[in-house]
Amino acid sequence: MKKRLLFLIVTICMSVGAIAQNTSKFPAGTIDEAIIIERDLEEKVKMLAEDCNWSKRIGGKIDVFWLQTQSGNLFGYSYEYFMDCDNVRLIYWYNNPGGTGRPVDFMIEDLEDESKYVVAKRKHLKNKKKYRHLLKGKDDK
Repeated sequence: MKKRLLFLIVTICMSVGAIAQNTSKFPAGTIDEAIIIERDLEEKVKMLAEDCNWSKRIGGKIDVFWLQTQSGNLFGYSYEYFMDCDNVRLIYWYNNPGGTGRPVDFMIEDLEDESKYVVAKRKHLKNKKKYRHLLKGKDDK
């Protein structure tokens, strides 16, 4: 019984990151409010939660990477989305390679900007032909 319970707990923890991306609303509740305040993301998070149609976003996870810091290893998960309200790159930082549990840090970047957190530039959605028509500053000629 204890093994089954432990297995269930581990499975739930491992699913948190994936579940957060598969919701119909932006999963603001998975991000610690202190992180949002420290990074000055209140307006962006509010926009994503209240003004964006999260269920109609286009995109997904584009990169996973490792960063060694003085306080330990961090694992970043980058997602890029085209949405009706904005085009964004969301970067969730975890202290475990499975990206489980609550993020220890969180960032929002403009999808159309370059990112030092996406190593393979070909992974950027803006660099893929099939998404070019969704860019804000596209040339309509």
